[in-house]
Amino acid sequence: MSGISLKRKEATEHRRSAILGAARAIFARQGYANTVVDDIAAEAGIGKGTLYLYFPSKEQIYLAALLEDARRLDSDSRRAMAAAGTWQEMLRAYVEVRLQYFDAHRDFLRIYMTEFRGMCIQGKAMHGELHQLVEEGEAQLAQLFAAASARGEMRAVDPGLAALAVSDLTRGLMERRLRLWGRPAGAEDTEFALDLLCRAFAVGAGECR
Repeated sequence: MSGISLKRKEATEHRRSAILGAARAIFARQGYANTVVDDIAAEAGIGKGTLYLYFPSKEQIYLAALLEDARRLDSDSRRAMAAAGTWQEMLRAYVEVRLQYFDAHRDFLRIYMTEFRGMCIQGKAMHGELHQLVEEGEAQLAQLFAAASARGEMRAVDPGLAALAVSDLTRGLMERRLRLWGRPAGAEDTEFALDLLCRAFAVGAGECR
């Protein structure tokens, strides 16, 4: 690739990233329904016509903004879990990486938790790759539980149900970070949740009846 082509590619990627950053800020502030393409273009400091060279619609901008962060989060999570040793450390990596990422990317957290999930609840189809990333994250947890259970390191559980429980609990911790009412979320919430999970899955853990 020539120097000119490389510079042009870098400029294109930079402009695309700037558009998505502006989109996250606007969607988080105004909501999807109340946002128009002109708002995103103004936030990015470009003309609407220029924006359309990169994305054909508001929906495509929205999905691209979510996908960029979702891919990065999935990559960070896999890397952290692969570097962990015990199943407890892997579980901690899964939860902490997500919470730390969302704390550092509040706009992404807000549009994902309030807008995107709301669309899914209303029955609108989830974008294929986003759906796949969510399923792969839960499958990675299920594989962790199945392997640890087979080695006798944790009690026998349904790996799929255990993965869903951890995923749901983690999303609950994320939602608390968005609340403007009630007890504020803090590090103690994460530690409590992880302690609760490790005790529940530990060998010899009793059943609630």
